[in-house]
Amino acid sequence: MSVINGIDNVQLLNQIKPQDREGVEPRKDAKEKISFADTIKDFVSAVNDKQLNAGEKVQEIIESRSENLAEAMSAMEESRLSFQLMLEVRNKLMESFQEINRMQV
Repeated sequence: MSVINGIDNVQLLNQIKPQDREGVEPRKDAKEKISFADTIKDFVSAVNDKQLNAGEKVQEIIESRSENLAEAMSAMEESRLSFQLMLEVRNKLMESFQEINRMQV
């Protein structure tokens, strides 16, 4: 598995997933299956939320509503890493799809 800046992709995904599901209602029925599409949708939504949050923090710095530059930089870096992880997941999914298409039946 590829490594982004010394952080294993799976570990980063596991760190992002629980934290970013705060606004998402948990599944009440344990028998209810979570689809792959829902998982990807939640992941992309979490990455988008991080991008928006970082943008808001930078805007606060620019407008002098906040002087906490460290927090803004931290949000930007977290956003960047989340986006890179999303791209790596997409690349792996595309590679898998292409490999399946090459299989002879």
